[in-house]
Amino acid sequence: MGAAKRYDAVIIGGGHNGLVNAAYLARAGKRVLVLERRHLLGGSTVTEEIYPGFKYSILSYVVSLLRPEIIRELELPR
Repeated sequence: MGAAKRYDAVIIGGGHNGLVNAAYLARAGKRVLVLERRHLLGGSTVTEEIYPGFKYSILSYVVSLLRPEIIRELELPR
């Protein structure tokens, strides 16, 4: 068995809220682990091919409107 890894924070869920929290903690110098049960990150911000040739997006991130200051602080347009 390998050496145990230590984290300052463990984020359960790799949706946009979990990823934003993980990004802020990492910027503060914390060691962060994000756990997601699905094969991809992003939660409701993801566009997936649910049938060959048919892509679907839940678009709930549009409804909740990620706050502009978060977008700026995390340099998301980059």
